[in-house]
Amino acid sequence: MESIVRLNLFTLLAAALLMTACATTPQNASTIIRTMPPVAAEYQGFTNLLVISVAGDFQSRQLFERRFVDVTADRGGKATGYHTVIGRRPLLTRDALDVVLKSRGFDAILLVREKGQEREALAPGRPIGRDFDLFGYDYAELNSGDSIRQSAAITFIAELYSVAERKKIWSLESLSFDKATATDLIDEQAVTISRQVFT
Repeated sequence: MESIVRLNLFTLLAAALLMTACATTPQNASTIIRTMPPVAAEYQGFTNLLVISVAGDFQSRQLFERRFVDVTADRGGKATGYHTVIGRRPLLTRDALDVVLKSRGFDAILLVREKGQEREALAPGRPIGRDFDLFGYDYAELNSGDSIRQSAAITFIAELYSVAERKKIWSLESLSFDKATATDLIDEQAVTISRQVFT
């Protein structure tokens, strides 16, 4: 029997409380910086998740997606990486996304990006930061193959979108400190974010 991806309301609430407590995390451990309030009950129970990573070069993006898919499967859910649907070097555009959503019946999207990748100067008036809108605008700069800076602290943003309502329903920011390899960094982020999203 196919398992169902479920949002863990209590885990999300605990994360929010942890944030307000300003707890510190040892170096080399991922830290949750900010999270939206827990998602409403009507959004719990997605069964077909599309995972999109736009952080790092194409190899890192595919590794991100594969790792999230693996962690989701370990937690009894179903997820598919964007690169397995679109192709080896998938570009993220609204047109391509619409085709994928219609053809595969995804009901939710988890988008992972590096904080600051989107830049308002490239399209004045386009929302960025917390107002980033996956369904409303193209962010062509997210398709550039920049390397992940392994020697610095990096903040990632994970956003969960409802496909039916075409809107963001939850997000978090997580900070990762120095890692020996990009694989270590990606593995840490996949586990950190998945713990907040999936049971």
